Amino acid sequence: MMPAMPLVALSKTHPDWTALASATPPMTVSSAPEYALAGHRLIDMFNYTGPTELVHVEVGASDGKNVYCDRDYPFENLPSRLTGADWVQAADADKFYPAADLMQLAVKAGTTVYVAYDATLPSPDWLRRQLQPTSSSLVIAGRPMKLFVRHLRADESLTFGSNAADAGKKPCNMYVVFVKAGKSQTTASR
Repeated sequence: MMPAMPLVALSKTHPDWTALASATPPMTVSSAPEYALAGHRLIDMFNYTGPTELVHVEVGASDGKNVYCDRDYPFENLPSRLTGADWVQAADADKFYPAADLMQLAVKAGTTVYVAYDATLPSPDWLRRQLQPTSSSLVIAGRPMKLFVRHLRADESLTFGSNAADAGKKPCNMYVVFVKAGKSQTTASR
């Protein structure tokens, strides 16, 4: 037998919600992300499925700017091929988050996409399938990061997966995605 429930008397009139609606400030909508307003637009669309909401695209990679949105790790001795690039300011805390589609980017033709991947980790399938290893590297927070590259001849949508979901949670950095304008795009944006 179910326990006795208390009787609840409901109001016979509907509450007036107009007073509440007028007290709520109006919503503002930005027409485009900040990186799209910077004079050139290399990435048409960016989607991130990880748990950190602050992940976004930044412009003008250079020494002193923070690599990640959640760590105070500045770029140091950034290779010239990456200087000035747009980059995904990911969250280092998401480096063990498992996802087949962690990042999705729609990138313009004529651009070059670089991924700096922790050199101490085995390269995942998604990275080996879409980009080629280079002989270049950089250091982020004292850890070597190997550079992978892809030159785009046409507009493309790229999907990047987990960083180190199967790495046994050993120390590592989250990968960093860079997008740099090609010579034809640099000329076109002037």
